[in-house]
Amino acid sequence: WSPMNLYNKDGRSSSLNRAAYSAAWNRKSALKIVPKISLRTVLESLRHFEIDLILTDMQGHDFAAVSSVGDLLREVGVKRMVTEVYKDNVATYSGSENDFCRNWLPHMTKSGYVFEGLTKMMGDTDTILEGYSNSEEATATCEKDIKENRELKIGLNEYNAFWRLASEPAQGSGLEPYRYGTHSKQKGGFKFADDEYAKC
Repeated sequence: WSPMNLYNKDGRSSSLNRAAYSAAWNRKSALKIVPKISLRTVLESLRHFEIDLILTDMQGHDFAAVSSVGDLLREVGVKRMVTEVYKDNVATYSGSENDFCRNWLPHMTKSGYVFEGLTKMMGDTDTILEGYSNSEEATATCEKDIKENRELKIGLNEYNAFWRLASEPAQGSGLEPYRYGTHSKQKGGFKFADDEYAKC
């Protein structure tokens, strides 16, 4: 069990960590005790299933969760992942380490995953950012970023990073293998009714 900070109507942007700064998306806040299930527990329970894709959007806890499982992602055979990451040493939530260059790229490369692109979280979510289309480009971009952005800044600078297990063949071009129900050019996705939110 853990305290969770609830932000905005319906708890959107809620996190186990507090927001690092005040903004429209975190003005209304409350605290609620919630159960926690580790990513390790989830992966262990799915050992006998084929896992094509895992998407994380853990409000700053993405890297902590993924890095905590060690080699289990590779052992279980998770083929692809889309992870929410920070960029340019900018953090949204207090106490979270979730930076693409400083945390994700070194860890995922060491864990046997190939980086395949970085996109915005909002707006144009289909275009890979310049300098982030593959591991080689990202490594060069990150060297520059780490030199130029030495001090941690507070703000909203979140992106989606795309990863493929090295033993999995690349499929098609771009990010097509990563498409899922709520990530498309059409706006929206599944929405809960007010009475369903009230039960949370």
